[in-house]
Amino acid sequence: MILDVNGEPLAPESVRMLEYLKTRASEMSTAGIRERIRAAAQELETVVAQVSPSDARRRPVEGKWHIAEVVDHISQTQIRGTEELRHLLEGRRPPLPPVYEALRSGAGTWAPWDLLKEELHAANQAMLDLLESAPEEAPAPSDPTVKTVMVTLRALKDGTLAPQIYFIEVQWKEYALLQRLHLLDHRTQVKKLRASLSEASSAGLQIA
Repeated sequence: MILDVNGEPLAPESVRMLEYLKTRASEMSTAGIRERIRAAAQELETVVAQVSPSDARRRPVEGKWHIAEVVDHISQTQIRGTEELRHLLEGRRPPLPPVYEALRSGAGTWAPWDLLKEELHAANQAMLDLLESAPEEAPAPSDPTVKTVMVTLRALKDGTLAPQIYFIEVQWKEYALLQRLHLLDHRTQVKKLRASLSEASSAGLQIA
């Protein structure tokens, strides 16, 4: 039985996520997974390309990441994720620690915006290049797994949403599909940040 990091049972939303992941991994071909990751990466990079250097580090919500920090996080996570996939595809269990959900470097606070965008594209392409060599056959039950962190939004009794954090063990196809979901989640995040910046500008508010 999987428990979250607080020792609580998984919420229905988390159970559904795991069921979806297992089902999709068993249904989809390697080429299908790779092309969905490619499409998600392109969607994200298209949204990021629309962000101006002046907006990249404006922080519309105090205490939350700005867009440059989000982009740095995705790049760092994609590179680590690619290395973990490489281990799995070569028949090895990746070494710990797992890729934690808030992984960042310091570059989001100072690196030129064009450089951060280039690194995002390079990190995405590295994962796609690796998946070109992935086998078509499904992983065998005895094939290695990787320990990974899951974060699922769940509804609380008062109607608000809160993240549930838990660890799971997955094989390479499930892990690859998680990378696609990660890209799509942050595509949506960047869109919301851009909308917040636009609304603040329209209202004449000053954002640092």
